[in-house]
Amino acid sequence: MNAEPGRGARMRPGDPAKVRGRSRPPGGSGMRETRAIGRGLRLLAALALAWPCAAFAIGFVPPDAIEPRPPSPAAVFDSVFERIVGPISLDATTTAYEGDLERLRQLLPPGDHVREVRFRSVYCGSLRWKDVDRGLEYSQQALQMAQAAGDRVSEARALLCRSAYLSLRDGSRHGMPDIDRALAVLDKLDEPQLEGEILQMRGDLRSLVGEQAQAMLDFQRARAAFRDSGIDHEVESLLQSMAIAYRRMGDYAQATNYFEQARPRLQAKGDYEGLAVNFIQLGFLHDEAGEPDKARAAFDEAIRISTAHDDPIDRNGALLGLAEAQIALGQPQAAQATLREAEAGYAKEQDDSSKDMLLLLGGKALAKEGQHQEALARYAQAQPLMEASGNQRYLALLLQARAASQEALGHDTDALASFKHYDALEGELQDKMRLEQGRLLQYEYEIRRRDFENQRLRAERQAQAQQLADLQRIRRWQTVAIISGLLLAALLAAFAWRQWGKSRRMRALALVDPLTGAASRRAFDTAIAGALSDAMRTGLPLSLLALDLDRFKAINDRYGHPAGDRVLAATVKAWQAVMREHDLLARIGGEEFVVVCPDATLAKARGIATRLLEATEALRFEEIDPALRVGVSIGLAQTESGDTLATLHSRADAALYRAKQGGRGRVEG
Repeated sequence: MNAEPGRGARMRPGDPAKVRGRSRPPGGSGMRETRAIGRGLRLLAALALAWPCAAFAIGFVPPDAIEPRPPSPAAVFDSVFERIVGPISLDATTTAYEGDLERLRQLLPPGDHVREVRFRSVYCGSLRWKDVDRGLEYSQQALQMAQAAGDRVSEARALLCRSAYLSLRDGSRHGMPDIDRALAVLDKLDEPQLEGEILQMRGDLRSLVGEQAQAMLDFQRARAAFRDSGIDHEVESLLQSMAIAYRRMGDYAQATNYFEQARPRLQAKGDYEGLAVNFIQLGFLHDEAGEPDKARAAFDEAIRISTAHDDPIDRNGALLGLAEAQIALGQPQAAQATLREAEAGYAKEQDDSSKDMLLLLGGKALAKEGQHQEALARYAQAQPLMEASGNQRYLALLLQARAASQEALGHDTDALASFKHYDALEGELQDKMRLEQGRLLQYEYEIRRRDFENQRLRAERQAQAQQLADLQRIRRWQTVAIISGLLLAALLAAFAWRQWGKSRRMRALALVDPLTGAASRRAFDTAIAGALSDAMRTGLPLSLLALDLDRFKAINDRYGHPAGDRVLAATVKAWQAVMREHDLLARIGGEEFVVVCPDATLAKARGIATRLLEATEALRFEEIDPALRVGVSIGLAQTESGDTLATLHSRADAALYRAKQGGRGRVEG
């Protein structure tokens, strides 16, 4: 376990800086400091001085040569605002984004309450709010204004800002309720990109507190939301968040794969902030894997990049990581020099979020030189900060280091107590990490088990209530003839009721595949008949997807049918998470599925199929075999004039066959 800089409450250096105005925690560790404000202000001043001269010159231009009237300030404001909240913001550098925020502030029309509400909902995330309490106060004002104006989208953005400041001030878990409120506010609103950013931020917070399985679910839902918003490429910060979650779960190979694949893309885009973060995360990974030489090389590269591109926040984070690697390599004097440099950098940025780690690493460096008493003093200062943040990973590191120094000083009783506390805490953390690796499937099966259990309990209660009614009715009568008659009537009624209930349940079960929760073949036949009739009548497009899990028989043969059943159920759950609400997924054979996509052209159906393909490839089955991967081949077909179910299904099956012949794991149609 490595010493990740920053409090548990804060997005530390190396974690993706979330919310540029909407989901990015403002200021401090984990953020990108504005580095061109002075230059930008000088440019604006120059433009302001040049404007009167330009206006004077225009007066002498012939009328037929006058340029068209420039857009109004309100129109320019709206244009900049759309850039801030639109897809382009996800790929913008921090400097460019902060520049847009400052320009938006200058363009805000005086007295325009509607635009002021929108402005405050994004400006609350500016890096100018270095003081957490002031940022929290501004966010609260933005939230109240949005609520009073009935602007639910701005309300959601302000809640996201407030969540970030609460996380910074009180700990990561304290920011979670506002994120959930923001998602509730967006319910039934068509804001998929904002929903994706909120889900990504919630996933990052969950990952910070160790809930990796739930974090990965949020990341997958964010991925689908970004696709629904029209973003046709992967969002780098989201991929990085997923890689960090894999790293924290101990899946170093998967995390390394993400980081290495992202690096050429970041270099090609000139995203040096992202590149520095990439190397910082790679350094943490090598440190956790017990490879301090590789960790040092990664941190050195991050320092080189962040220094060359004037990125002090990432540079400070990389310095902390480098100090830890130097301590692991037995270089305490070099580590102390590195820590002094990092401390000065954090002080310059007015960022005290990593004070606990500076103290801890300083103590470890002193201990390496045999100065254990001084080291214990540092640990004593760091402990309350770590306990306040609730970050058990850091606390475990501190307890381990403290126990070693106490033992070196001959304080055996204290050392034993510290080590026992460390051992218990480390055991909890390791157990939690192992559990998180298999918890995704566990959540899905538990939900399904509870549903069936609730149905069974309801049926039992209904039967018990009926029996009690029968007994009470019998006791009212004294004569054998009346009792026998009523009893017979009650038994007949109970039998009829049970038969009716059984028939009803059977009809319901016939429409749902009990293993996977997908629709059954009967439900598919009914749905496709209605959808095809509607498509022929209205002329709207209808697409059909034919899916077949690749080499599924080999999974059953190698791991057994129970494992194969778990793979089927998990795959269907992953598909349902990325499908449109009105699409129907049905199981029509062992590993054969179809998806009915009303109002979907072949191009739109291809986008849906691509999401299903990616969701399948992202599945992991740690409890079965960490190396197990699942693939799917997909065939597409869109309705044509005069189509029947047979002709439409035949074309989809033919496309599926081409996908299989073309190498599997692909989409054809």
